[in-house]
Amino acid sequence: MWEAMIRTIALVMVILFQVIPTAEAMPFQAFVRSGENGQAVLMSRLNECYAVTPAHVMGDGFFATLVGGSSARPRGEADLLQRFGYDLAVLRVTGAITDDCEFDLDGSFSLDRVLSTEGNGQIVSVNSDGSLSRRDVRVSDVGLLYLRVSPVGPDNQLFKGLSGSLLALGKTPAGILMSVDPQTGEGKVLRFDRAVETVRPFFGLASGNQLAKSVSPKPKVADEGNLAETVERWSSPAVSVEYRVSNLIDDGEADTVWLAQPEGFPIEVVVDLRGGGVHAVDRVVLIGEGIMPPERLPRDFELLVSSRDEGGWMSVFSGTYFTSESSRQVVFAPVRARKVMLRIYSHWGDGTGVGLAGLVIPAK
Repeated sequence: MWEAMIRTIALVMVILFQVIPTAEAMPFQAFVRSGENGQAVLMSRLNECYAVTPAHVMGDGFFATLVGGSSARPRGEADLLQRFGYDLAVLRVTGAITDDCEFDLDGSFSLDRVLSTEGNGQIVSVNSDGSLSRRDVRVSDVGLLYLRVSPVGPDNQLFKGLSGSLLALGKTPAGILMSVDPQTGEGKVLRFDRAVETVRPFFGLASGNQLAKSVSPKPKVADEGNLAETVERWSSPAVSVEYRVSNLIDDGEADTVWLAQPEGFPIEVVVDLRGGGVHAVDRVVLIGEGIMPPERLPRDFELLVSSRDEGGWMSVFSGTYFTSESSRQVVFAPVRARKVMLRIYSHWGDGTGVGLAGLVIPAK
């Protein structure tokens, strides 16, 4: 009886491993023809199929045709839904190609372990006839946002037209090829966890960052006390004295906002915490209400902390601030901090200024 039960349990486990998708499963890929020829990875959400591709592949267009990467060469059409930071675009996909759209955006994604153990991988792309090409590469640099890859040998050269190809480290999707340096032949790859984290809020999902998440701010958060005491330094001047950087931490005074000249991204603002001491910090509230037009709001941003007087910066969150948000409370794993840096990488298109109405670091 026990042997039969053990066999039954083993069979159930095998079936579960076969039918439950994992975050490490490789997404289906497609050849994209739009403003340029390029590549896309397909992702699923609520039984709908979406393509993620570099925005520059779309050019000024809003429509693309797709050819899936399999022997059946399934075809599809796609309409542009939204452009994001990091040169990403999301398209809604229809047609036979959606039958292979099984990579679920609800999964959790972490690359830290695989990046610490895998130094070699492949750039996988789909040709116009649906066949796959694989180019061996070496990961030459690992960053918070991007990876650098170098082709291994003359038969694996990277070139324009491969944008959107998938970097595979073993069986793990590690990044999306965004561009190729014509001088060095190196590829610039957006980390796959960063790409997924960027597009997830568009679908009403949390960013998926395992160390941080973004939630709606609690009411009266400013009443809890703002640990941000002074603005120590900033990298871009205010557009005028009316929009000085100190407005960021003015305890919520009405009708005061900070607007910086949107030149020389990234724009950095460093605030000292109360009393110049080290405090336990696990959240930051960014307030955008009052910034008009909303195209002046930051788009892609990062939060960093330091417990030192100089240097020692550690990233705790990066993501996208959407124009529909009046405020954004970012919650992360508790850290000890003396200073907090807001780093803004882009805005939503208004070239006259970029800024926020407030920055609150609630006291614990």
